[in-house]
Amino acid sequence: MYICVCNAVTEHHVHTAIEAGATSVKALNRELGVGGECGACIDCAKSCLKKATKNMQTLPDNVIPITANQAAA
Repeated sequence: MYICVCNAVTEHHVHTAIEAGATSVKALNRELGVGGECGACIDCAKSCLKKATKNMQTLPDNVIPITANQAAA
């Protein structure tokens, strides 16, 4: 699916940029040109970022996060 028609940026391109470290629409703009023309894609790009960051923060059931206090002990 196209996220940014003006710059022919697909959802795949956006997710690849996010996996490479893009964390904002501004970063997606620098990498892919998202939002640089008409701006109609910004909401969709924000949605992709939100979904991706939520997925990155979700740990598998068998992983227990270590807090800073536990790591220092």
